[in-house]
Amino acid sequence: MDIETTTCVSLENLVTLEMYAQKLNIPLRTLIVYLLMFAAKNEKKKAIAFKRISYRKRNSEQPWKRLHLVLYQSEYEFILDVKKLWKMSLALCIEFCIENVLFEFMNYFLDCEKKKDTDNYLNYYQNRSYTFDFYQEKGIHCCKFYWGPPPKLLNKKLTLQLV
Repeated sequence: MDIETTTCVSLENLVTLEMYAQKLNIPLRTLIVYLLMFAAKNEKKKAIAFKRISYRKRNSEQPWKRLHLVLYQSEYEFILDVKKLWKMSLALCIEFCIENVLFEFMNYFLDCEKKKDTDNYLNYYQNRSYTFDFYQEKGIHCCKFYWGPPPKLLNKKLTLQLV
């Protein structure tokens, strides 16, 4: 883990996250990353273009707690992509996931645990590979982001299995 960042979470949401992290026996930072990956990879919010990033609305009746997260580089880059696509701050992304995705995520997570099949255990997280490719197409500079293994790598793996 190399990247450190901070965000703010309402005390109510923090209690909820800590309760579920304890129930799943995983660190809070891991729960947050899993939750964001689950939401993004299952397209729980559509990408928005040409808009500024939205931030959580301040509410004096609902105090916030600063949360320090230490992330792997790939997790941090993934979160930057999610923020860019959803046009939301990290705090707002977390709030969105708690309000709209948490129960579906928990059912998925617990279902994977029941199966106890390591090949199927959190496939969306197992394939958390994050990479990007810079290239030019007809003189235009392009960048492709992969939220999982790049297709070229998957094709090689498939070819190797068939041989």
